[in-house]
Amino acid sequence: MAASWAAVDSTSHPLIERNVVRAVVIDSADRVLLLQVGELGNPEFGTAWELPGGGIEAGETHAQAVIRELREETGIVVAAEQIATPSWKRDVLYDYRGARRLQHEAISLVRLAGPTPTIQSVLRDGFEQQDLFDARWWTQHEILDSSEWFYPRSLPSMLNRFLDGAVIEEALEVWDKDAWRAASSC
Repeated sequence: MAASWAAVDSTSHPLIERNVVRAVVIDSADRVLLLQVGELGNPEFGTAWELPGGGIEAGETHAQAVIRELREETGIVVAAEQIATPSWKRDVLYDYRGARRLQHEAISLVRLAGPTPTIQSVLRDGFEQQDLFDARWWTQHEILDSSEWFYPRSLPSMLNRFLDGAVIEEALEVWDKDAWRAASSC
């Protein structure tokens, strides 16, 4: 998904481009795991509830990155067999910790068996310790009815399609101060 980010990039921040995994983690009660995030150094953005995930490290496969990110961010251990082929792809452009980031995200479904695991934060790295505030299991109905911010912003409108097996290719999503303010005033 080639996005023309230059047309929307009006910052002087250095650009970091990376490939990222995200996971729609579903527990045995059909609830979705979301992490409440924000950047303490950029409080005007507030907080949002996001899908777990992060950057793919050199030499990692998609499944290996999902396994590592879930373990680091939540303490949840999954096997590669629990991770579906990514069927939701998107690009996002945003500022984080003094850099402009262009992420190419591939989102997979991960279904957990057994009791809902307790979320643990002991393996989070320095920034994750600072920027991940909470974790919560949400029903689909709660996500649809919520006035909270979600990342991806389209999560409430895309979740049912994704869970029904649709292949989703989203346009570039831009998170910047002007877009944030405009959306917040609606």
